Amino acid sequence: MCGAPPARWTGAVIDTSPAVARAQEPQPVRTGASTGRLALVVVAAGLGIGVLTEWAQGVLVDPWAMWANSIAVWVLVAFAVGALAGTPRRAAVAGVAVELLLLAGYYAVRTLQDVPSQERILVFWIAGALVGGLVFGVAGSWWRSTESWAQIAGVSLAGGVLVSEGLMRAVAFPWQGASGAIMVAVGIVLTVVIARTARQRWIAPLCLLVAVPLGLSGTWVANSFFLS
Repeated sequence: MCGAPPARWTGAVIDTSPAVARAQEPQPVRTGASTGRLALVVVAAGLGIGVLTEWAQGVLVDPWAMWANSIAVWVLVAFAVGALAGTPRRAAVAGVAVELLLLAGYYAVRTLQDVPSQERILVFWIAGALVGGLVFGVAGSWWRSTESWAQIAGVSLAGGVLVSEGLMRAVAFPWQGASGAIMVAVGIVLTVVIARTARQRWIAPLCLLVAVPLGLSGTWVANSFFLS
């Protein structure tokens, strides 16, 4: 401005070089547990829940006995460690690892008790561990992400696997009707409870209309291929 006093030079020099500019940019915050902590959780959860499953099968009665003989329950363990892992790559590895350790803990107890195991059934469960651990491990990382679409997908998969197994039990095994109804109800409630925002609490249940048929189709394919 005309007549304004000249600005006072303080002698300070501002470095605008690219290196300094990059250093001043906000650095991404690392999400997920440390590798050591994640490994500890995976081993403890896998072996521990595997052993607990075998024990619970001899203790629980209907309509609760299904929880100790459910692939949906096991893949939700992969979902949990996937959420703890943070990134999809770490979540996939952690999910597959925990599922295989679930099998190891479960069959270790059966072996100690001299309970025979059919090879074909074991192959079925190993395949389920690989696929389920991968899918639901990544779903857990999606649930933890900052992207709304990923959060909704993760929530829908977690609730949908319970709903689809519950429907399958109720329809394919009529004597498990009460058990199946409970599992369906728990799946719907879970979908609402773990949704990250109020908006997602009504969107995610609608997405079950996609997730549940996918779950039923996957179950049908697996049963046809391995157990027919």
